[in-house]
Amino acid sequence: MTKKIHVLGLGVLLCALFVCAPFGAHARPLSAKNRTSIRCSMEKMRILAEFFDVKKTEAEKTYELPAECSGGTARKIVMPKWFAEELTRMDNTKVVYVPGEGTYSEVDLWRQAFSNVYFFLERADKSMDPNIPLVLDQLSRGFVSDRIRLVATLDRLNKDLLRNNKLLVMKDSMDGRARSMLATFELINNEFFSTIESFSSPVSQREDKYRRSVMAVVVLSNHLFSQFMGPSMPATPPDPKIFATTRADRAFSLFMLLLGSALAGLAVYLLLENRRENILRLMAEYKEKSVVWAEDFNRQFVTIDIKYIVFGTVGLFAVFGLILGMLVGGFGGVFVFLLVVFAGSVLSIRMPAAVLDMLKKSRGKRVNAQLMDSLILLSNSLRSGMDIVQGFELVSRDMLPPIADEFGLVVKNYQLGTPFEKALDGLTERVDSRMLAYIIKAIIIQRQVGGNLTVIFARLVENIREESKLEEKLQAMTAQQKIQSIVVSIMPFVMMLVMFIFNPSQMIGFYTSPVGIFVFLFCVIWIGIGMKVLKKMGEVRV
Repeated sequence: MTKKIHVLGLGVLLCALFVCAPFGAHARPLSAKNRTSIRCSMEKMRILAEFFDVKKTEAEKTYELPAECSGGTARKIVMPKWFAEELTRMDNTKVVYVPGEGTYSEVDLWRQAFSNVYFFLERADKSMDPNIPLVLDQLSRGFVSDRIRLVATLDRLNKDLLRNNKLLVMKDSMDGRARSMLATFELINNEFFSTIESFSSPVSQREDKYRRSVMAVVVLSNHLFSQFMGPSMPATPPDPKIFATTRADRAFSLFMLLLGSALAGLAVYLLLENRRENILRLMAEYKEKSVVWAEDFNRQFVTIDIKYIVFGTVGLFAVFGLILGMLVGGFGGVFVFLLVVFAGSVLSIRMPAAVLDMLKKSRGKRVNAQLMDSLILLSNSLRSGMDIVQGFELVSRDMLPPIADEFGLVVKNYQLGTPFEKALDGLTERVDSRMLAYIIKAIIIQRQVGGNLTVIFARLVENIREESKLEEKLQAMTAQQKIQSIVVSIMPFVMMLVMFIFNPSQMIGFYTSPVGIFVFLFCVIWIGIGMKVLKKMGEVRV
């Protein structure tokens, strides 16, 4: 007897493991009451999709909700009167062309959206049918397809289009109902995803998550039906008097703006007054630097007043800040203007040195390009019996600027009584050229200790040739990196221009706001830093 009991218990255990467990894993979580709710929502989605059928007349669009869907009594559903004219307009609004399918109007897109919800609910309803095998993989793939189609439809409905130079906003159609209905569709889309996600949940949680997601779609579908059949949002336009401003309001706003600007100016004045001595000392030091910069510019054969560089930079930033301030408006615009002018003032102090450095480098590159021909000319002059000074005169006479000007200035200084070695040192200070510095040192050493300059010049010519070849090779090797850095730095502005072309109103609204201006300046600063870093990484000194 005991043995029979053990065998019976073992049989029950095997039944629980191999029969009952799979049944629990594939149980049907929705009850009969849930199924009724699903079918009622399906019927409502079908009615809404039929309303958007342009092939049917208005008289044919009369339907009846079953008693279980309308509180115990059947309910007659008639297409709203306001929708007849709106349907014609929406049907004439062509939205998108799909190759192989044709052109979709706004009506087609809305009908597709309601149909997608209907097919989802139909799939959930069939999952309860005991006569249909329940295959989880097949059911999951079906829900994924429904969500993909709904996402594509909502993406097209949410886009603003330009038709005949007129902006078409589909979110504002159906007397304002479309905006709230699209928000409901977005919630339905989230529940679609939750339904799909439930299939990958643990077995103990799968049924509950599936039931909650499907019933959430049911509730949202009923709300979608109520939004369409209910009054427009808003039902009545707001009274324009609410937003009207009086002359006193505008005068008060202007007074507060002027007062805020005056207080900001007073704060700046008091700050500068407290640091009056330091400011005067810094101004005196800057004047001394300006004299030195003016002499350095003259050495580069450029006559320019430092004031033009400084105040020109401040003026450009002031114009740019004024434009930004007018776009922002209000006290924020005044703050933006002052901030840009302050940045321009700081930059203008360093601008003369930056311009001078740029001129030196540019002039040094041009001198390097003429250096080999000049050395050959000097070497030939020495071979013909001339001294080094006469060779410099020959170069200044036969070569083109800038090296002709530099060598000519050395000769003039020598003729005016300056020692030749000191005149050569002045040439080294004026021209930013490493090879020219080597030549000057060789000439000075030869004049002090003797030597054959012709041989030295021949070796220098050979070194310049080899260095030129090496520099050209390096430039070819680093050209791709430099171009990539330029392209990467330009691409954000190109994309911003493209977005301006396709959606100008939204882009202008953002980039004229304080946040947009801050984001733009922040990006410009960091793009500049990135370009500088990439440029340094691509530089190879020979």
